[in-house]
Amino acid sequence: MPKKGNNEGSIYKDKQGHWRGVVTLYTVDGKQKKKFFYGKTKKEVTEKVNQALSELRSNTYIEPSKITFYEWLCTWLETYCKNNLRATTLINYETYIHRHIQPTIGGVKLCNLTTLILQQFYNDRIKNGNLTKQGGLSPKTMRNMHNMIHKALEQAVALDMIAKNPSDYATLPKRIKQERKFFTVEEQQQLQACLKGEKLEMPILLDLYTGMRQAELLGLMWKDVHIDLNGQSYIRVTQTLNRIKVDGQENGKRTALVIGIPKTPHSIRNIPLLPEIAQTLEDYRISQIAYFQEKGIKPNGYVFTNDNGGFIDPRNFQQSFKRLLKRHGIREINVHGIRHTFATRAIESGMSMKTLSQILGHSSTSFTMDIYGHVTDDLKSTEISHLQGFL
Repeated sequence: MPKKGNNEGSIYKDKQGHWRGVVTLYTVDGKQKKKFFYGKTKKEVTEKVNQALSELRSNTYIEPSKITFYEWLCTWLETYCKNNLRATTLINYETYIHRHIQPTIGGVKLCNLTTLILQQFYNDRIKNGNLTKQGGLSPKTMRNMHNMIHKALEQAVALDMIAKNPSDYATLPKRIKQERKFFTVEEQQQLQACLKGEKLEMPILLDLYTGMRQAELLGLMWKDVHIDLNGQSYIRVTQTLNRIKVDGQENGKRTALVIGIPKTPHSIRNIPLLPEIAQTLEDYRISQIAYFQEKGIKPNGYVFTNDNGGFIDPRNFQQSFKRLLKRHGIREINVHGIRHTFATRAIESGMSMKTLSQILGHSSTSFTMDIYGHVTDDLKSTEISHLQGFL
């Protein structure tokens, strides 16, 4: 086997024809230690050796037998996630790691972490995990936290820090299918009638006929609005506007408005516009330009702005919509319910589930079907009743 100096590595085939790698290092007391890496191909072993050498040279390498679960999660987050996750997802991961895992099982050595330890942690979070009030975390939050843990431990397996992923065998709570609230046809008609002259008229009307997520709606820019009054107009969803929790903000603020990428790659999409909506949107654009000129406001390029030409805060948007419904005596449904209303009307109008899935930006048609299957069931019941005339 080739020999190399301290903090250098070598790669070779053993007698059985398997690829191996070894990195030689010295502890603070001068003792020599070797770290071995294994893989099916030379390329796989080379990547593992180079990763270890890179960490050694930057003084970030930690002996796997000494690193705790919490330390590994922090290392994994910084190394593999910081530049690859949406801001909102990153904030959630930091909350899971620092506020749930660190105070409970964070001190467990990574190499000693077992499925039983994880299962007991999950069980406790289900009962006592809510950070703001009594009770536990929702099944959805638990699954999100489990997915993060699983990814981090998979990376540890890939780096030969642990032999197998203990989260593979943990049991998660069953998904609770939430009731999707949406406006009835009569309520939607009432809402559209009372929107006339309201500040929310254009964003709510556009949402009723595109099904955009709130973050997509508030992050929409004019450069992504393509209006052709003699042809097919459409909107291209390319970014979102969210208010997220942050640390270390100046002037003590704990949240900030952040422009980010859409939820998934499928969320980046084109949404066709009805001619009537395209015309209304064009009229709105012209009136917005006139308003900005009158007030001496420099446009920021966004379709929906506050009176000063800045972003519409998502919280203010939600509260304004809530007050609008109350003022006109319409049943209270949150802003996301507008998206469900669009989907429901689309299905009732005969739109295929595949087309609806693409317009909504879902990852698959089956996901859309899982959410809105109840609508098709209701339609089946209504349509089969037509056969009564033959009895």
